[in-house]
Amino acid sequence: MHLNTSKTYADRRRFLAKLAAAGAFYSVPGLFAEAVASVLSPTPVTTQGPYYPLAQNIPLDKDNDLVALDDASTPASVGVITYLSGRILDASGNPVRGALVELWHADREGDYIYSASSSRNSAVNSNFRGFGQFITSSNGFFKFRTIKAGLYVGRTRHYHLATTVPGQTTRRCTQTFWSGTQYDLNGNTWANQNNSSDTVISELMSSGYALQDILDTMAVNYATIDATTGAQGGYFEYRTGQTPVEPTYPGGVGGLVIAGTPVTGPTNSTRFKLTIPAYANYTYEVYGNPTLFNAGNGVINLGTATTDLSTLATRTNMGWGALPFALSQTGVINTNKFTAGSSGTLNLYLDAQATKGFYFVTFRVPGANTGTP
Repeated sequence: MHLNTSKTYADRRRFLAKLAAAGAFYSVPGLFAEAVASVLSPTPVTTQGPYYPLAQNIPLDKDNDLVALDDASTPASVGVITYLSGRILDASGNPVRGALVELWHADREGDYIYSASSSRNSAVNSNFRGFGQFITSSNGFFKFRTIKAGLYVGRTRHYHLATTVPGQTTRRCTQTFWSGTQYDLNGNTWANQNNSSDTVISELMSSGYALQDILDTMAVNYATIDATTGAQGGYFEYRTGQTPVEPTYPGGVGGLVIAGTPVTGPTNSTRFKLTIPAYANYTYEVYGNPTLFNAGNGVINLGTATTDLSTLATRTNMGWGALPFALSQTGVINTNKFTAGSSGTLNLYLDAQATKGFYFVTFRVPGANTGTP
């Protein structure tokens, strides 16, 4: 459930108490039931949708900044810069550390990067990544910088979010919506104003959810956080309904947080070598210090009884940003996810230096979500 200035923690408790008094928790399956220990039920699951990017669509630098593609000097300026911060919570309402959070959505014109026949949809803003991912901090926080999602026929303005929590093999998808009336690029009221005729929301309603319950849970209030640029920010709590299980790595190896060894790269450049014990069919990614360390720290329009607002914005930075790498010392930096074909020593080489001196190598067990459907 999202928390913002218009719906405080106390408001949420009153809302749930009202539902309980009406017997709604027991008459409608899954209707935001509150279990023992005052735990809220999971955020509703929605379709992944037809436009989750294929492997060839996903940008090499798939970190939590969707505004500039491949570190281009020209950002995706066509659109309102928008920061989405939040937390990933487990079945008991506790923050999930090390959850993979994926974000994808349409650009300002309503185009996705998805394309079955090329690297990405050529109609999309050329400097818009369209997809990003993040590993949550110990407090379950995540943060993305992107642009305000566009509108297209049948859908109101929305972001797609997916999580994979430690020990789970599949992603769990949901969507977030903008609160209030939606307007097109010309300032005219969109046909799906107030989200009432959005096709995904309609599907949720047909399964038993009331419109207002959906909006109270999945719609986010955005506020302007930078008067000069018009950048907006919002906050969303994603309750996965899953219990994370810390996976055990073969050989008793602990967390793969390691320092990079400087080595000579192509044309006498400096690269950083990571050496890990790899196992067949395990998938590896490398994360460094988070991007957007100070960007968007005005995203504190939240209102919650359980979070210190004075430090919340900086906490959202304390996750891990994905980094591309090469599989040889002088090879091309062209990999962001590698599945080992056999067991043995695996060397990864990065151009990006970790400012705190270490990198985080994540692994996904065989059969787990590897980032594509």
